[in-house]
Amino acid sequence: MDSVAANRSARSSITVHRAIFTDAEPDISMPEETFGGRLRRERERRHIALSSIVENTKISASLFEGLERNDVSRWPSGIFRRSFIRSYAAAVGLDADEVAKEFLERFPDPAEVSPVEPAEGAGAAKVSGAPRTRGRGKSPPLVTVTVRVPRWITERIPTVFRRWSRA
Repeated sequence: MDSVAANRSARSSITVHRAIFTDAEPDISMPEETFGGRLRRERERRHIALSSIVENTKISASLFEGLERNDVSRWPSGIFRRSFIRSYAAAVGLDADEVAKEFLERFPDPAEVSPVEPAEGAGAAKVSGAPRTRGRGKSPPLVTVTVRVPRWITERIPTVFRRWSRA
């Protein structure tokens, strides 16, 4: 009879085990994986060393290490930012357009984010309308001037220089 009782006890513990691990909802939710964590996991899944990506792209390893930690504070802005993330994605074998789009949604370019203007009634100093000349802001437009030179001036210039030559 001891074997029958032991067999029943084993069955009941299996039933309890199934009930705990299959039917019950987990009360501890797993944290959502971060963008950089997913990139690192995908790179490691494909057995690609970070040093090989650095060697192929010629981009600093510290930038890619920061990316995998979700720290893009040292990343450049503008076209370089987009180019670096596209290079990383292509080196890992991911869709560069999709990764770049998600990257820019999660980490907007600081140069493209417009500052919030203060309210007029707040007594804030007015900002002049003059274009910024320093920093990473937008620069004033470049103006090109084309001057048409008459033919008689262009024909005369070589003779002026020829007069001063020792030949």
